[in-house]
Parts: sequence; C-alpha cells; structure tokens
Amino acid sequence: MTWKLYALVSGGAFLATYLVSVPTTAPGRIVPATPQRSARQTPDEVDIQELATRLQARVRAEASYREPGRDPFRFGARPGTEGRQVNAPKAQAVESPVPVMPAPAVPIITLAGIATDQIGGAVQRTAVLSTPAGILIVREGESVGGLYRVAKIDEEAVELEATADGSRRTLRFSRP
Repeated sequence: MTWKLYALVSGGAFLATYLVSVPTTAPGRIVPATPQRSARQTPDEVDIQELATRLQARVRAEASYREPGRDPFRFGARPGTEGRQVNAPKAQAVESPVPVMPAPAVPIITLAGIATDQIGGAVQRTAVLSTPAGILIVREGESVGGLYRVAKIDEEAVELEATADGSRRTLRFSRP
C-alpha cells in the first residue's frame, strides 16, 4: 500500500467517524427526558423520598464550616508550659576543660594488589594502592601521598610508616 492510498483511507475513516458522531438536532432544541409520574405513589417511593429528605438535611448540617482544631502552618505556645519557672543552679567555680583536639582523619588507603619481580636473582615487590586521589604503584621506601612511606612489602601485606610521628599501619587484602 502506498503512502497516498494510506492517507486517503485514513482520512476517509476519520471523516466517516466525525459525521456519525455529530448530533442530528440543533443544540438549542434538545430537551432532557423527564420521568413520568403516576398519580399514586407506592410505599417504596414514599420511603425513598423520606430517606432522600433526611439525607439532604444531614448534608446541609455537615456542610457548615467548623474551625479546625489544629493548624500545621501556625505555631503557638505549647499547652501546659505556661506559668512554670525554673531556677538556675548557683554558679560554682569550675575550671574550664582543656579543649581536646580531634585526631586527624586517617586517609582511606586500601591494598589493591602486589606484584613480584625477579631482578638479578633478588625478589622485588611492587604494591598497588587505592587512595581517594587515585591508584598508586609504589615500592619500598617510596612516599604515599606525603603522609606515609612504604616500610615493607610482604606477599599479602604492606606496612606503611607515618612521616609525621613514625607510627606504623599495615594494609592487608580485604576479603569479601
């Protein structure tokens, strides 16, 4: 089917749908149908009318506006806190505590891998460390971010020595 034929068939279907759905009478002449009422009402109809009247009276009574008991957008005094007085304790001569300096944050350094090479019959190890700044490949004696120096590299661990105070830190492979 070509696109021209497809457009023609689609347009025809649209036009036919429109013509079928348009009302045949003028909008001003439509009269809503009213139910026919008989001169006599059955007891069921009387009960229904009575129930409808009661329901309308109840809806009208509930429709009147009542002030809400709580408004989440207005702040006021809490109930029960008025008139309460607290006496402050007498001041005593107390030495002010010496402020404690928090320990510097230890940077997150993890051991990612260890490589072993044979150079001239001697074993030389290289450690792969993961830091927030990136990946570092270091050997014994090299610096790690200016905070540590690599003291020793074993088969499964790396020992770091802090340059500031000489404390040692051991990194091992993490086990999942």
